[in-house]
Amino acid sequence: MTERMIDALPGLLRGLYAKSGYSRYRTVGFEEYDLFTEYRDFLTSGQMITFTGAGGRLLALKPDITMSIIRDASEERGRTDKFFYSESVYRVPAGGDEFKEILQIGLECIGDICAYDRAEVVSLACRTLAMTGCDYMLDISHTGLIDGIRKLFGVSERGRTELARMMKDKNAPGIANLCAHSGIKEADAAKLIELSRLSLPIREAKDSLIALGLGKFTESSEAIAELSMIADALTDEEANRVSLDLSVVHGMNYYDGIVIDGYIDGVSEAVLKGGEYGKLITKMGRTGSGLGFALYTDLLELIDESSAHYVADVLLVCGESDPASDSAAVARLNAEGKTVLVQKGAAGAERCRTALKLTNGGALEVI
Repeated sequence: MTERMIDALPGLLRGLYAKSGYSRYRTVGFEEYDLFTEYRDFLTSGQMITFTGAGGRLLALKPDITMSIIRDASEERGRTDKFFYSESVYRVPAGGDEFKEILQIGLECIGDICAYDRAEVVSLACRTLAMTGCDYMLDISHTGLIDGIRKLFGVSERGRTELARMMKDKNAPGIANLCAHSGIKEADAAKLIELSRLSLPIREAKDSLIALGLGKFTESSEAIAELSMIADALTDEEANRVSLDLSVVHGMNYYDGIVIDGYIDGVSEAVLKGGEYGKLITKMGRTGSGLGFALYTDLLELIDESSAHYVADVLLVCGESDPASDSAAVARLNAEGKTVLVQKGAAGAERCRTALKLTNGGALEVI
């Protein structure tokens, strides 16, 4: 994905989110350090750049936007605040070794969350991924399914976090070891390992999960119902790109509902992450719940690094030709969605994907 396409995304997504009633959230680039420190394991990167403000307070360049929005959202009972943002955050990117300013685009729905809100956020996540222009898939799961699986196989409450971590990593030896220490039979351990690898279309999830026996536990039964309502609300196109994947696990100390990971062709890790984080809302002393996602544009840059140096799609060599003819050629190329750099000669042609010249008959030919 070219830098030019990434630059265009905020405007495209702003229109998408505004149509669904989301308002623009604006923020300064820093917050009091204390806002983040207690919940730093909620952040994509726990590292922060800190500095002392003019008044002596310890401040941090923002590593994330969600907690600022939670703090500023209304607490009026029965109300839901919906915000979208396109803001810079400062953190060490995945696989990196130094801080970087990263454009983060996302949305948050905070307050009295309902079934419609969940379906809307999943749909908007699909449409967000589609706007990258890449083939995409969205994986979804629910924290309630982890609780049901734990009860189904007899894993203790104490082993809940470890089970979630093992399923996230699809760690077969780790699951087997956990089962052995929990007194779970080898046959059941094998079933649990297979369950960690489960991935199926979202509209097949309800029947499959009930057939596994997860419908008899309160937490997983409620999770199945929520996922089923989301599946029914999606368009056929969206549903075909959404899969139930039980390895989608986010921080169990903060998330207590649906969780999503979005992938695009050309990038091995999730470029979009989100879910319902009611436990974070409670930990921050607020009421209600919260639901949202973020698109990480630094990962989009990995799609086609080889094209990052291009300044335009086409270099149009005008020579001594008539400016009116050149202008008409530029207009034709622009109408095809191409960007055009015009110059007298072909020097520096490697800066563009293609170099063309205008013939005497008005045709364009490759140089």
